[in-house]
Amino acid sequence: MSRRAIRMAAALALVALIAVVAAALVMAGADGARAFNAGGAEGAARLMPIPAQFTEQCSNGIVVPNPGDNAGLVADCAALLASKEGLEGATGNLNWTAYRDIAQWRRDGTMTRSVIITDGRVTGLDLTGADLNGVIPSELGNLAQLELLNLRSIRLTGVIPAELGNLANLTTLHLGDNRLVGEIPAQLGDLSNLKRLELWSNNLTGEIPAQLGNLNNLEELALSYNNLTGAIPSELGSLGKLKSLGLNSNWLTGEIPSELGNLSNLTHLNLWNNQLTGEIPAQLGNLAALAGLRLYENRLTGEIPSELNNLDNLTYLHLHENRLTGEIPAELGELANLRELRLNHNQLTGEIPAQLGELANLRELRLNHNQLTGTIPAWLGNLANLRELWLSDNQLTGCVPSSLRAQMTSWALQRIGFPLCDATTATATPTRAPATPGATPTPTATSVPGGSETPVATLTPTATSVASGDVMGRLAALERQVAEIPALRTQVAEIPALKEQVSVLATRVARLEGGGAATPTPTPSATSVRAIEATATPSPTPTGVAGVERTPAACVQGLSGSGSVRGNWSGGCLSANPPSSADYYARFYTFRLDAASEVTITLSSNDAVPYMYLLDGAGRGGAINQQVGAATASSARISATLQPGAYTIEATTWASETVGDFTLEVEIAR
Repeated sequence: MSRRAIRMAAALALVALIAVVAAALVMAGADGARAFNAGGAEGAARLMPIPAQFTEQCSNGIVVPNPGDNAGLVADCAALLASKEGLEGATGNLNWTAYRDIAQWRRDGTMTRSVIITDGRVTGLDLTGADLNGVIPSELGNLAQLELLNLRSIRLTGVIPAELGNLANLTTLHLGDNRLVGEIPAQLGDLSNLKRLELWSNNLTGEIPAQLGNLNNLEELALSYNNLTGAIPSELGSLGKLKSLGLNSNWLTGEIPSELGNLSNLTHLNLWNNQLTGEIPAQLGNLAALAGLRLYENRLTGEIPSELNNLDNLTYLHLHENRLTGEIPAELGELANLRELRLNHNQLTGEIPAQLGELANLRELRLNHNQLTGTIPAWLGNLANLRELWLSDNQLTGCVPSSLRAQMTSWALQRIGFPLCDATTATATPTRAPATPGATPTPTATSVPGGSETPVATLTPTATSVASGDVMGRLAALERQVAEIPALRTQVAEIPALKEQVSVLATRVARLEGGGAATPTPTPSATSVRAIEATATPSPTPTGVAGVERTPAACVQGLSGSGSVRGNWSGGCLSANPPSSADYYARFYTFRLDAASEVTITLSSNDAVPYMYLLDGAGRGGAINQQVGAATASSARISATLQPGAYTIEATTWASETVGDFTLEVEIAR
């Protein structure tokens, strides 16, 4: 053999060897991926083998025209057929078959396309809101050209397959609002083109993978409303294109990484409702694009960084329900665009800084439950846009400028905690003087007659005097107790008798305002929950709704059972549970259960982002049983096992003063 032939044979052998090694690395999974992708996830998952039967079905010339010229689409078709049964679950309805053109594959018998095809390959799979209850099949990881995978709100269970980390072209992965469990696969950190990763509202556990810090193109990371634990990875601070970071409503611990201050494009940082500790990093003041900073309901300590004054675009600053100390930084008065400032339920001291009077756009100021001192500043009356002011449970003195009466609702005025200034209250003191900072009234526990020893809070207001102001003060104090003590709030929601006492007191106040005689207020006693359920029978269509402020009776409709209704949001009906002082348009739907039932409620809209509350009782004033919604969703869903009784659905929107049409679907199964 000539040297040339020998060299040629050697070269061919080398090529063959490289091919074998490459194939072995693909099949080897973790070890091979680690060798080729240092710094990525711990190892790419291997592709799932697709049974030959599905490839044969997709090559019949019907589902894929000209299969010989469209090998890539045949492979995608086979992967989807292999995934169908797992996705559908027990009741799903996908029309994917080998006897229908893949371009006509749809979901739920609708005209909505479920498969998006571009240049002869499947580039999108969108099953949003489909009536499915299956799992995420690992075979979806074989869709090599997939850019969009949207499986939101279809009641999926099981885990997130590691094989999804093979979708190198994926830009959007949306698995939110399902029932997924297990950990977030580290392999998702290999999706280098990913822009949106939404896993919110599931039952995911474990820690946030540090490998997500490799997603250099990521713009939105939504992991909220799960059961994630551990610390926030500092690696997330390298996501230079990130605009929204949602980690709220988990069980995260540790400190807020200072590296998050490197996210120069971040507009929303939501870390609330976790167990975070330590101080607020001063580096967060570098987030020049930030519009919303929500760190409330944690265990943060230390002082509020004055560097936050650099956040020129900030509109929402929510730091309440932490353990913050020190004085309120005067520099916060430089946040010209600020609309909501919530610092309540901390341990802040000192006086209210005069610089806050420069916040011309401020609509809500909550400073209650701190240790603030000094006189209530008169400049509060200059905040023309202020709609809510909370000052109670401090060591403040004085009264609130009477000019606020014209710009606040009666609900908001009652929650200030101080009287308005007038000729007789120019030097008034708080309606309830705090003897000891942080102290709260202690309800007495009584046993339920005929039942177990169940604590039931008993409020004992004294008899009212003929002075209207005194009655209003006592009513405000009673309402603050109900609103601010968790134990009372829960028990009042369960015992309508106590709420009736508040209503009776309000009626008597109105009678006094109109010149009627004062009547001593009866002292409510502990009442059996069983007795209340037996005697209180709300009607399917609530009564008395017309008397609720700014909400006509037409805003509330009765539902006879399972089915769907179409409605619209407009300015005539307002939310009973607005998240801020703005007006949120809403509609209310009541229904009654005669037996324990599985209830699924879905609110969807193409016009506005929906938000939904499930309220106890027939009427808009009931306690919140559940609530759900997300800033980027087109639907909101509540699934729960409900006991016999009356319930009300509040269908509202994520944004205030938003109009549009919506569809409400209610499914009741016993």
